[in-house]
Amino acid sequence: MKTVWITGGSSGIGYATAKEFLGNGWQVIISSSNEKKLQSAKERLIENNKNNLLYSITCDISSKENVNDTIKYIENNIGKIDIALLNASAYSPNKDQVFDISNYELLIDVNIKGTLYCINTLKDFMKNRNNTIAIISSPLGYRGWPTAGAYGISKAAQLSLSETLYFDFKKLKINIRVICPGFIDTEATRKNSFKMPFLKSSEYAGKKIYDRLTKGREFEIIFPYLIVYFFKFTRILPYKIYFYIWNKIGKF
Repeated sequence: MKTVWITGGSSGIGYATAKEFLGNGWQVIISSSNEKKLQSAKERLIENNKNNLLYSITCDISSKENVNDTIKYIENNIGKIDIALLNASAYSPNKDQVFDISNYELLIDVNIKGTLYCINTLKDFMKNRNNTIAIISSPLGYRGWPTAGAYGISKAAQLSLSETLYFDFKKLKINIRVICPGFIDTEATRKNSFKMPFLKSSEYAGKKIYDRLTKGREFEIIFPYLIVYFFKFTRILPYKIYFYIWNKIGKF
C-alpha cells in the first residue's frame, strides 16, 4: 500500500488533495499546526471514506524537532512515505504596502525554513527509494508582485530550491517536483482584496495534483494553464514595461 504525507492537510488544497488520495486507496497522513482544525478535517474525511487509511498528526513545520519527530513516527509506525506533499504555508498579503519585518520573519520561518526542515529529514528516509518530494510553490514566485513581498520571496525561494534539488537529489534517487497553482479558492486567497482571474476550487486543485503526481512525471505541475503561463510570460518583460503595467493596474 502506498503512503502520502500532506502538510497543511486540514484545509484548502491540502484537504482536497488528501480526499483524492483517500478515494483512490492510498494511506494518507495529514498534518497541521492547528490541532482543532486538523481534528475537524479528519472527521470530515472519515465520513466520506470508511477505509481506515487516514491518520492525522499535529505538526508545526517551523519547528525542526517537531518535523523530525513527525516523519520518524510516520516511517516507523505507519508506513514508508512514497509521496511527501509539502503544502503547509503561511500567507498574509500586505495590502497597505507597509514594510513589517515580523511578517517577513513569519513567512520565512514557515514557508522557507519549514520546507527545508521537512526535506532535511525526508532525504534520510527516502534515499534510494525513488520516492517523491513535491513542494507547493506559487506563480507569485516568478516575479515580484505589489503587496506580496514576504510571500513572494518565500515562494521564489521554494522554486529555486526545487530546481536545484532536482539535480542534487537525483544522486539520492529522490524525485523532486514543484507545484504552482493559479488562483485557488481557499481561506488564504480569500484574504486578497482584488478579483482573482480564473479562480478555481480547491477540489479542482486536489484532482489536478493527485492526477499529475500519480500519472505524470513532469517536474513542474501547473494549473490552470492560461493564467500560470501569463505569470511565466511576465518574467521576460523588461522592468520598464513590467512596472508600467502594474502602475496602470493599481497605481502601485
